[in-house]
Amino acid sequence: MNTLQVQPVARKVTSVCWLPPRAGQAYTDTELFFVTGSSARHKELVLWTTDNPDFESGSNKLSTEDKSLAKLVSKVTHDGDVHDIAVVSIDVIATASSYGTISIYDIQSDSLKLRESVTAHRFTNGEPAVSTALSVQPVNSSDADIASCGEDGKIAYVPLTRLDALQAYEVDSTVVTGVCWPTPSQVAASTRAGQIKIFDRRSPAEVSAVFVDTSNSYSFECIASHPSQSFRLATGADTGAVLLWDIRNPKKPATEVFGVHESNVWKVRFHPTDSSKIVSCSDDASIAITQWVSDKPTATKDVRYLSGFFNALSIGCFDVCPFTRASLLVAGSDSGNILMERSASTDFSLF
Repeated sequence: MNTLQVQPVARKVTSVCWLPPRAGQAYTDTELFFVTGSSARHKELVLWTTDNPDFESGSNKLSTEDKSLAKLVSKVTHDGDVHDIAVVSIDVIATASSYGTISIYDIQSDSLKLRESVTAHRFTNGEPAVSTALSVQPVNSSDADIASCGEDGKIAYVPLTRLDALQAYEVDSTVVTGVCWPTPSQVAASTRAGQIKIFDRRSPAEVSAVFVDTSNSYSFECIASHPSQSFRLATGADTGAVLLWDIRNPKKPATEVFGVHESNVWKVRFHPTDSSKIVSCSDDASIAITQWVSDKPTATKDVRYLSGFFNALSIGCFDVCPFTRASLLVAGSDSGNILMERSASTDFSLF
């Protein structure tokens, strides 16, 4: 098992995402920016900067003995626990809150500024329901839709520039735990009941397809779509399993099950620069990188594990930087730590 570098930040880090180039005024080729969201006593969004590993070599290579992994640039109070963060554009992010709100933040002069927010999720009694995740429609438009899901069993759609035009649809009687866009017109959602549900944005109230793995009983915690193959999805389960789906045959989808963790899988994602690998993080305080494209049987697929020696609690979020030649992964944990793995070698291999 490989060791993650650890930086204590005195807050429970519940969400993290890398920002695109020129996300802040001080952005240069040698600096990278990312945003973390936290919960409990510190309900905040924090903007961080870290050195670009593509420029590290020899004596310039980052060492935790003489410098921090990341430097705090600015922070802002968030309305509720931060459950998810998504990049909308170079200088705009969206967040999902424990109060059921979707918020839009502008990044200006290395600071985070709230533009607008709307309550997207409520229970039938009017009480706010946790917004568990969100995803931005993959279109080149300033008015892209943001899809969010919640504990109220609904999926909500809000245009980026018109949050008051929110539309919400009840799609399940249980918690909807994750949402993604396999295509610009198709939405996939995971549920606590162990189902994947597919929706056409043009008919958002109707379920296009439902997929269940009948070989076992799962509760799904998250979902992700393949970056170029819209028929491939990945889900993370409460058993510690990562499931890979091929839904080209709607009546009989193909699934592969990778038992890579010992407890709940909180986030799963296809690696952004090598989609033959699936990255996942878990309540067992580890990150797993699974090589799913290989000739080996499922039970013997290559898996590389990452963990932090001084991090004993759940790793609930991570993001892999797609903007560097070198490998750069950042994660957050319930131990109040930022975790990072970085490699300055352009020939770096995950295995």
